[in-house]
Order: sequence, then C-alpha cells, then structure tokens
Amino acid sequence: MGCLAHPSPRKVSVLVVGAGPTGLGAATRLHQHGHTDWLLLDQAKEAGGLSCTAVTPQGFLFDMGGHVIFSHWDYFDQLLDAALGPDSWNTLQRVSYVWIKGRWVAYPFQNNIAALDKEDQVSCLSGLVEACVANATAPGRPANFDEWIMRVMGAG
Repeated sequence: MGCLAHPSPRKVSVLVVGAGPTGLGAATRLHQHGHTDWLLLDQAKEAGGLSCTAVTPQGFLFDMGGHVIFSHWDYFDQLLDAALGPDSWNTLQRVSYVWIKGRWVAYPFQNNIAALDKEDQVSCLSGLVEACVANATAPGRPANFDEWIMRVMGAG
C-alpha cells in the first residue's frame, strides 16, 4: 500500500507526487477503490503541502496557503475530518479591509465598491468595462502580472 516515507526504489502502477490536499485526495481515492500498487511521495517531512502552518524558532505562525482549505464540498470536508479529526481545525472568520480615501472597505474590494463615493464607484466600474473590452481585443496573453491585473480589473 502507499506511504509517505523514504522508500527504496521500486516500480509502482501509480506514483502520486506531492502530499498536499490534492495528492492526499488522490491517495485516499486509490485506497478507497482498492488499488494497492501506488506510492505517495513528498519532499517535505510532513504531509500538507501549502495547506500548512510554519512555525518560526520564535514561535510565530505563518499560514502557507490561506485559501487552500476553503471548501463548500461536504465530501472533501468529511475526508479532511477523517484524516485530521473534526477537533483539529482552527477556524477563523476572516475580517479583512482595504484602507482607501479615508475609509475602510471590506475585502474583497471589488465586491464592496458600494462603500465608495459615487464618483469612485463610477471610476471603478468604467475601468472594469474598459478592461473587459481591452482584454477581449488584446493580441496575445499578458506579458506580466501588472498587465494581467490591468486587463482583468482595469485602471479604475
């Protein structure tokens, strides 16, 4: 059966590379369907991939992938509870805001432009429309992240 370890070289029918949520899910499904000739490998000592929390020597905690364990799928949630136990979760309600023009606007910003002055709302929406048109008529893909943001969100 599969394992997360330093195995000796061998041939397997299925090699799962990476013990993040996707790799763990693949290994779980292989096991559930009765497959036995598979192996799960990861470069890290522990499973989790980007859905882990790193602890510094000073005790500070850094979540490596804040959106990785975000699910509306009951089956996925049940698998995680089975793997970790339902009491192993630290659930936090996100409270995030953007400070702009002397006020806090709830995150995600683009969903909360109603908190802006009418002039800024119009600017945001106009920029979005212009970006959609520019993106639809642009030759090729964006060359960098800044260009991608401008094509998707616009200047407004």
